[in-house]
Amino acid sequence: MRSWRQIVYVLVPMVLFLSGVHVAAEEESRLDTVLKRDKLVVATYSTAPPLCFKDEKGELVGFEIDLVRLIAAGLLGDAKKVEFLIVQSEGRFPAVLSGKADFGIASTTIYPERAVRVAFTRPYMDSGVGLIAKKDLKVTSMDQLNKEQFTIGGKNNPQNAERAQRFVPKMKTKWFDTDNALLLGVKSGILTAAQTDMPIAKWFATSNPDLQVLPFTFGSMANNAIFMKPGDFKWWLFLDTMIQEMTTGSRYDEYKEIHKKWFGGDPPPQRFYLGGK
Repeated sequence: MRSWRQIVYVLVPMVLFLSGVHVAAEEESRLDTVLKRDKLVVATYSTAPPLCFKDEKGELVGFEIDLVRLIAAGLLGDAKKVEFLIVQSEGRFPAVLSGKADFGIASTTIYPERAVRVAFTRPYMDSGVGLIAKKDLKVTSMDQLNKEQFTIGGKNNPQNAERAQRFVPKMKTKWFDTDNALLLGVKSGILTAAQTDMPIAKWFATSNPDLQVLPFTFGSMANNAIFMKPGDFKWWLFLDTMIQEMTTGSRYDEYKEIHKKWFGGDPPPQRFYLGGK
């Protein structure tokens, strides 16, 4: 029979080896997984123009879609190596937390309560919340809109509900799953006004001559960013670096091109070079 010392000499190295295998498996970054797979899987919306929506051919297009393709080209050498996972508002964070998607880009604003759940890159776009309404609605201030006979809508999330309660507590509220549903709500008269990200609000007003963006913002300026499962520094660092290079660095010209394509104007200017004489 083996002595206890012999058993320890056998078991301890085995336990250490197995623990090492387990730790190594846990430490593999999503970046390594994507490179091995040779394809990105990205969670996004399909009803939020001009950021991410389906065109008349049923193809997924938009500013955020083009931005993802720039990332795929930089990472995998091919802008087409992307599989888009269509989600609704409530499904975007579970898509990345469950590992179904490598990251998400879905008209998503950074809020502290969201940063508790997911990791955000730096912003790829300045945003804010605008209000769309019919052109025959003659209001020029929040006080004029804050009436009991009016109804405000938004996508169904806690931030929109809190914003409505804070700024227009007298208005009735209705919540929807998509921006397209908000648009129909305003056009049909179910909603007096609808709150949505400013780029989407401007797109709807430009595309629908009977609509306007009301001449005041619904809260402070905000920032839209890519989100992912937290705890993977290597993956976050790559994506954050890509956003940095697009918005201020070596990929700025490509970023500027898609910004002008979807928003009709240039993005904030690239940093000025402050080299020596």
